[in-house]
Amino acid sequence: MPGMDLKEYLQRVANPDHPLSKHGLTILSDLDTERAAIFASAWRYILCERRRDIVAALVELAEDNIELDFRQVLLACLDDPDAEVRAMAVGGLWEDDRLPTMRRVLGLAHDTSGAVRAAAMLFLGRAAYRVEMGELPEEDAHAVCATLLEVVADPEQPLDVRRRAVEGLGYLSNSAEAQATIGRAYAHAEQLMRESALVAMGRSMHPTWFPYIQRELHSPSPALRYEAARAVGELGEEGRELQGGLLPLIDDDDSEVAQAAIWALGQTGGPQARRVLQRLVRSKDAVRSQAAEEALQEIMLDEM
Repeated sequence: MPGMDLKEYLQRVANPDHPLSKHGLTILSDLDTERAAIFASAWRYILCERRRDIVAALVELAEDNIELDFRQVLLACLDDPDAEVRAMAVGGLWEDDRLPTMRRVLGLAHDTSGAVRAAAMLFLGRAAYRVEMGELPEEDAHAVCATLLEVVADPEQPLDVRRRAVEGLGYLSNSAEAQATIGRAYAHAEQLMRESALVAMGRSMHPTWFPYIQRELHSPSPALRYEAARAVGELGEEGRELQGGLLPLIDDDDSEVAQAAIWALGQTGGPQARRVLQRLVRSKDAVRSQAAEEALQEIMLDEM
């Protein structure tokens, strides 16, 4: 908004009767320390529902335009009194690789809200990948691993929080404790936990889990078939030996399962996958045809 400073804009946007313009919200991008302080001072006076709308819009804007940087705003929102705002802020910080941000999110593992803790576990799953790649200092790497294991082992945690922690543990392929935890999750009575165990199996890329993934490709549950197909795709070229189990799924009655299987063929690659995808591109089913075209492009990129 030309000619309007940040303080004036925040006063205007605080009014719930004022239309919320996404273009106007770009004023909150790339705040320096001084402007971040102005934001934090004004934010607490904005009504809860309005704060939720603003954060949701900021997350959407950042996804659509990589040049927009709302990290300072979202970091401030981690202390918001409303759990929904805090959870959305964690999700919006998904690509923030800075150690101070990760440490802030680690603290949210003890948040009073289960939804916020679940969002934090999803964030820490990405941090676990960085642990496996050796990208984090030893102390931070230990904190990430210990937090994920602690959350999974805590029976007082809601199922959704524990299962998201299990998914994060999948990246810790060199941790015997993490892999054993995945095995226990797969034996859990709740199907949602078994679905998360499959996610973790694909991420770990341990051949130990291949027979379990193969079995679930034939599960009567569409959700388990979907996660098994995705797990095969996560294995990349290592998953080629499981392609035979993917092939029936490209004609699955569940469209999401079929798309997951087609995606997995693109990730695993090889001559067989290429032939199947070339046939599917000519399908009269527009959804499957489009998915096959994208999967073929993935194979071609890998072969360049």
